[in-house]
Amino acid sequence: MNVTEILQFADQLIINKTGKRLDDLQKTVITGVYEGKTYETIAEECNRSESRVRSVGRKLWQILSESLGEDVNKHNFCWTIERVINNSQFYNFGNNQINYCHNDNNESSKNTKQGIKNKLYYDLTIAPKINRFCDRTSEIDTLSKWILNQNTHLISILGLSGIGKTTLVKRFIDLHQQKFDAIVWRSLKFPQSLDLLLDDLLKHHKLDSLPTINDKLKQLFDILTNKKCLIILDDLQNIFIPSQFAGKYQPEYQDYQTLFKMITETQHQSSVILISQEQCPEMECLDEELYPIKSLELSGLDNPEILKNTGLKNKDSWLKLIKLYLTGDKAVEDEMWQ
Repeated sequence: MNVTEILQFADQLIINKTGKRLDDLQKTVITGVYEGKTYETIAEECNRSESRVRSVGRKLWQILSESLGEDVNKHNFCWTIERVINNSQFYNFGNNQINYCHNDNNESSKNTKQGIKNKLYYDLTIAPKINRFCDRTSEIDTLSKWILNQNTHLISILGLSGIGKTTLVKRFIDLHQQKFDAIVWRSLKFPQSLDLLLDDLLKHHKLDSLPTINDKLKQLFDILTNKKCLIILDDLQNIFIPSQFAGKYQPEYQDYQTLFKMITETQHQSSVILISQEQCPEMECLDEELYPIKSLELSGLDNPEILKNTGLKNKDSWLKLIKLYLTGDKAVEDEMWQ
């Protein structure tokens, strides 16, 4: 897949939606994004203001999102278009005429194992949108190695509230979504029982009635074995007893222990990411050298760029402000107020 093909496809989508072709600036933005350039760099190269380039980009992503029926943004544009193209039928690329239709999902194809395996499913409805992403390159590389190279089954992302755990995981997904057959993001901010969570995870699969949790777990692990799936459970700390021993389950959520143990002890090709302020007990008691588990604890960032576009004027004080937040250093606070 090259930038010419992506431009042709985007052009056809824009025509179908607006009746107009891509203009030169829109093509420049798409080409720059395809090449991994920032809006600032694109603006400099085409002698336009960064705000103008950003505005054109936002309108493009909005039109493409409406055309494809899924969220499209600067970070996921390229692989979203490539994924859609690879899972669709296209003709006459050379003549700039593209016939776009989804793969036929008739009953015969649904009943074949290959048809089921190739059917992609992404549910990122409640996943956050990333406006800016600063640093964390090494953390992204670590996640990529664990999940894509080592097939780590259970990964815990730990850190204080607001330190960037959720943003890090979403950025990883934006970069690697096309490498999974299915991705589901769920939040436990308002936790539910394991039984209801399993119903939720299995709701898009046409299954026979599964009356027990054991039946539902078996069906879930059949899917995790046959497909490369990624499940994200955010705000996991809410199923633990607050102000008690770290990682002690509330009684109504004790069944989650069964799920996490099965994830580590069962052979499959999928991964589950737990985003939490507290470590779950299964991760505490197992040896990472013996089990397919990993933990990543995030520390604070000391990059002043994280305060860009916040309205703060005095750039010289940004690093001091970050240091104050991370360390609570009284001496730094006194210096800033002098």
